[in-house]
Amino acid sequence: MILIKKFKFNAWLILAALTIAFSFNSCRDDQFDEPPVTGADPGLTVNMTLDSLKNIYRSQLTSYSAIPYIKIDNDWTIKATVIGDDKSGNLYKTMVVDDGTAGIAIKLDISNFYTDYPVGREVYVKLKGLTLSYYGGLVQIGGFKDTVNASPSLASIPAGLVRNYIIGGTWGHTVTPFSVNFADLGSDGKSAAAYKWQSRLIKIEKVQFQSADAGQVWANQPALGSVNRFLECCYSFPTSIGGIIVRTSGYSDFANDLTPTTSGSIIGIYSVYNTDKQLTLRDPSDCLMDTARFTSGACGSAPVPPPPAATMTSIANIRSQYTGSATTVSGSYKITGVVISNSLFQNLNSQNVVIQDATGGIVVRFDATHSFALGDSIVVNVTGQSLSEYNGLLQVGGTSPSIPIAYGTKVGTGTITPRVVTAADLIANMAGTQSWESTLIKINNVTFSTTTFTATTNVVDATGTVLLYTDCSGTFQATFANAAIPAGTSVTAIVSEFNGLQLNVRSPGDVN
Repeated sequence: MILIKKFKFNAWLILAALTIAFSFNSCRDDQFDEPPVTGADPGLTVNMTLDSLKNIYRSQLTSYSAIPYIKIDNDWTIKATVIGDDKSGNLYKTMVVDDGTAGIAIKLDISNFYTDYPVGREVYVKLKGLTLSYYGGLVQIGGFKDTVNASPSLASIPAGLVRNYIIGGTWGHTVTPFSVNFADLGSDGKSAAAYKWQSRLIKIEKVQFQSADAGQVWANQPALGSVNRFLECCYSFPTSIGGIIVRTSGYSDFANDLTPTTSGSIIGIYSVYNTDKQLTLRDPSDCLMDTARFTSGACGSAPVPPPPAATMTSIANIRSQYTGSATTVSGSYKITGVVISNSLFQNLNSQNVVIQDATGGIVVRFDATHSFALGDSIVVNVTGQSLSEYNGLLQVGGTSPSIPIAYGTKVGTGTITPRVVTAADLIANMAGTQSWESTLIKINNVTFSTTTFTATTNVVDATGTVLLYTDCSGTFQATFANAAIPAGTSVTAIVSEFNGLQLNVRSPGDVN
């Protein structure tokens, strides 16, 4: 949740206070000139995306009761656009940015930062020295882990240090919300469906406030208290999907205004607090309700938009469009391939599927858990989807929002014969063209460095050694994690990467 005020007394705040004492730049008049529409771009080197950063964090999140604070020691920089500022007072000392792959909330110990970092301005965020943490299910960036109180918390970036980490770029960029519906956000604020929309600007159509919350003040301004108002939708969704909260701060300049008694659409920054799904309005104009009220569920099931028209192309053609930095598929294309991954044994994310055709293989990331089985022949519309690497592994749809599950269709079945290689062959290919990435290979005459499937098992043949990785930790581990490796001298596996070459078996039967 991103609306709660917290005041801390510590050495960082003393430093910030001393900085303010010697600088009067923070003392501003209540009237501000209009910001420039362009401005200069400092052109800093960008070497990290928000989606990758958040996935790195989530990979270390083994339970919601043990919240890690990760101080970033790598010299990473992201470039993003401000999608939420503090102009209306509804986002208290919290800037929300989106780099096209994901969004994130950044805690700043300054007020009225919208004069320097308004919605629509690009910013570069130097991450080294900042800290990642989790609050009620929401990933945030802050200054440091504050241990002054009994319960640790993520402290804001001190005012005097903000400009060291956040460097302004060009102004006046258009910020367009993503159109979503209740089902897109899942049934739980911590679900994978909800996670990918965290801290992104979304728009929901055909909604209204529940009767008890229609025509009511947005928040408790006299007590400066935040208030939850509940939305309901004209479309019919399973009861498990639940409602969405619009949470408004008592400090907002529209706290005393009344919520609409009509229906329409609403725009807001999506966040979560435990299992609650929440929207935060940037100002009242984000609430676009000018239609008569409806009976909840009267619109039937929410429509699923069809995929765009597309021409069939090879997986190799799609892979060739990636030239070293995150991009989107150029052209209206769909690809077809045989599924070589096996979701039944859970040695990969349930939203991912690996497919291979005669030209190569690729990881396809859907926006929900898929049901494609090993050997299914599927067609996937990849028009306009992202192409990016996750720790070295190329994925289509790998950055949020991912490929709609409706864009993938089973059209039959097929088989892929694994390429027989040596460890040395594999190492050479992945150090060069990487044309075997996400394809099926087989290595004969091998031994294993462990007797069970672990995260550090090595496959060894006469020519070299390759890591055979099994997900053995956290909530999403393989069903055969730490099980005995079957007796055998050959291994069939998918060629993968995680900051270096690794193999992934689909099931214990891949060793024979």
